[in-house]
Amino acid sequence: METNRNSGTWFYLRLNLLITAMCILLPQKTPFALVYTSIPRHVVDLIKLPKAPGVSVAAEKMAEEIMTVKDSVKAKLEATELKNKATTDERRRVKVFNVGDDVMVFLRKERFPVGTYNKLQPRNYGPFKVTRKINDNAYVVALPDSKNISNTFNVGDIHEYHADEVLYQDENSGPNSSEVEETNVRGLP
Repeated sequence: METNRNSGTWFYLRLNLLITAMCILLPQKTPFALVYTSIPRHVVDLIKLPKAPGVSVAAEKMAEEIMTVKDSVKAKLEATELKNKATTDERRRVKVFNVGDDVMVFLRKERFPVGTYNKLQPRNYGPFKVTRKINDNAYVVALPDSKNISNTFNVGDIHEYHADEVLYQDENSGPNSSEVEETNVRGLP
């Protein structure tokens, strides 16, 4: 295919080359930083510079087209962000606790000091009282001092405590020896 400098194909080739060069020359910039404007470092950066006498009309047109592409990409990113937010909000559970509520806390292995975590430890502990609400996402829980961990928890690690639920099954709740049928051990190979 022959590319003419006056055709639209030439513009998109130059634009692709420009974006590739920007990504190579500015590796610390993310694609979002390229789309959104940079933060001005000085007051002079905010002043609109006067047009120089030797500015090319083609360069101005190309700059305007690049700005149009930039604006359309920015609009698409914002629309996608709103769509993703709406989808996420549909599945979000709102959990708000008040000071004095009884809660169960879920302790991940990262919460324990190094060398003290054991896989056989229970993961849910409680019930504990909420002593302070930092915000809707973080709470301070009254943990015993023997835990040696921080008592600030994310709302994802806190669950409501229901007194009527059985937390752990009784070890002796299984069938006793009188209920178990006798088996012939001698008959096994």
